[in-house]
Amino acid sequence: MYGKFWLYSVLLVIVLALVGVGIWLVLRPVDQVEIPDADPWLVMDISYLEEGTQSQLSIYDDGTIIQWEDTGLPGALSPDPTRTWRTGNLDSGEMDDLSDLLDTIDFNNLEEYYLSSAIPEDEDITIDDNYLKISIENENTVTAHGYFTPVTSSAYYPLPDPLDELYEKLDDIIESNTEEALVEDLTTD
Repeated sequence: MYGKFWLYSVLLVIVLALVGVGIWLVLRPVDQVEIPDADPWLVMDISYLEEGTQSQLSIYDDGTIIQWEDTGLPGALSPDPTRTWRTGNLDSGEMDDLSDLLDTIDFNNLEEYYLSSAIPEDEDITIDDNYLKISIENENTVTAHGYFTPVTSSAYYPLPDPLDELYEKLDDIIESNTEEALVEDLTTD
C-alpha cells in the first residue's frame, strides 16, 4: 500500500513538472532573431512616420541579413503597432554583386543629401520623418528626404538616380533572400 502511494506521488510530480515545462515553452518569449555582434557593412533606414512606418535593413560582412519593419506607429491610418523581423543570408557571389553595384554607381562619391521637389526650399529639414538613408561601413552615408508620399496622395516623387537603382536592389534582397522570423506587438500597456 505504501509503495503504491509513493509511486502515484512520484508520477503526479512528474506529470505536473512536464505540464509546467510545456506551459513555459508555449508562453515564454522566443527570440528568433540573432543579431551579430559586429557592426553591419550596409544599413538602409527608411522612415515615413506620416504613414506610421519605419524600417531598417542591415547586411553584415558574412552575408547575414536582418530587416525589421515597424508599422502602425502613431500617425498611421490603422494604428496597431507591430515590428516584423525578417532574416536571411547572401552568399559570397551575391555579396560581390552588391559590392559591384556600389562601385558601379560610385556610392562613395554620391551627394550626401538629396531633396525632393516636394520639400519647399525654405522648409527646415529634419531627419526624423520621410527619409531614406543608406550607409556603408558607418562611414559613407547618403540621405534622401521627401521621396515618400501618403497612401492617399496621387503625388509621386521618384528617388533620384542612382539611389533608385540601389533601393530597388536592396528591396529585392529583402524579398528574395529573407523570410519572416518574428512579429512583435509594440503596444505599451
